[in-house]
Amino acid sequence: MLKQRFTFRFLTLFLLSLMIITPVRAETEVPKDVITRTANELLGIIGEARGYYDTDPQRFYDKVEAILEPSIDMRRFAAGVMAKYYRVADADQRKRFLEVFKGSMIRTYAKGLLAFSNEEIRVLDPKAPSRDPDRDTVEMEVIAVDGTVYPIIYAMRKGKDNQWRITNVTVNGINLGLTFRNQFDSAMQAHNRNFDYVIENWLKSESASVVSEGKVSEVVSE
Repeated sequence: MLKQRFTFRFLTLFLLSLMIITPVRAETEVPKDVITRTANELLGIIGEARGYYDTDPQRFYDKVEAILEPSIDMRRFAAGVMAKYYRVADADQRKRFLEVFKGSMIRTYAKGLLAFSNEEIRVLDPKAPSRDPDRDTVEMEVIAVDGTVYPIIYAMRKGKDNQWRITNVTVNGINLGLTFRNQFDSAMQAHNRNFDYVIENWLKSESASVVSEGKVSEVVSE
């Protein structure tokens, strides 16, 4: 229960950190542009979604997925969660975990979006140019309504198509990729390294849960 609440809280903060309202129009996007564009598109669908979500949640999930998929490297994210197990998993197991992991993330994001209200966002200027032309970070601050400041660090990577995508995020010192990795490893150890069981029960297992359906509103309202 505690792990479920903890994970959802920081995924929600991750989404809060995307809520930047500066318009972007650029032929070649830099890392900050990717996050800005994604935020604008997400903001554009929230109002309408509140009117139909209760009766047609899948419609909202599909729209959120269409926006997030180009901006997040889900394959690399999922491979990082599997970590050492990725190398020994077969192609079908990797594919199935990617689908399950992506689905759980999209649903968590979507539900978190509907809870946004009056949070303030600050995008920080880069401290120095990245030493690696294919890797960079974007730093932000999310200021909650009670004045609490949550620092956000996005890890970004440029793909072979020259597009920048999110590969990981650290929220208030908590590395989400590492958190998920530890959850996956715990589940594998608890179930005798049974890939199929862990993948099929990723949302059900307490040690590997990304989101608890019954606790979404409770966590968001805290």
